[in-house]
Amino acid sequence: MQLTSPAFEDGGTMPWTASAPNENELPPLEIRAVPEEARSLAILMEDLDSPLGPVTHWLAWNLPADTSRVDALSLPAESRVGMDAFGKVGYLGPIPPEGSHRYRFRLLALDKALDLEAGATRSHFDEAATGHILETADLVGVIERPPTDPDS
Repeated sequence: MQLTSPAFEDGGTMPWTASAPNENELPPLEIRAVPEEARSLAILMEDLDSPLGPVTHWLAWNLPADTSRVDALSLPAESRVGMDAFGKVGYLGPIPPEGSHRYRFRLLALDKALDLEAGATRSHFDEAATGHILETADLVGVIERPPTDPDS
C-alpha cells in the first residue's frame, strides 16, 4: 500500500499552506495498492517531534477502500472525522512551536468500517481499530516555523 502527495515528497518539506498559521489546508494525498480484503481506510496526521510525544492533528476513518485521493475539498461523504489532540474536530495543520517538526500521515487499511461517531477521540479510534488493521503506509513531511524577527 502506498500513500503519497503531489505537494511534497516523503521526508520533504510540506507546503506552508498546510500550516495552521497560513491556510490550514490539508495537502492532497494519493492512495494506491490498497489490499483487496480492505473494507475501509483511515488516515491520521501526527507531529512526531512534539515535546509531548506524538500529537494528533487530524484523524479520519471509514473512507471507502477504493478511495484514491483525499484533499482539502474532498473527503468521501461516508467518512468520519475525529477530534485532534487540541479538542477540535477537523484538520489542524502543523504549527511547530519552534524549529522544524516532522509530521507523519499514516494510512491504515481496515478489515471493517469502524462503529465510531464523528468527533471520537484518538484513544477511541485506536481502541476500535485494534485487531482490524490489515496494512499501514506512512508519508512524512517537514515544516519549519519561520524565525521571528527580534526587532518587531
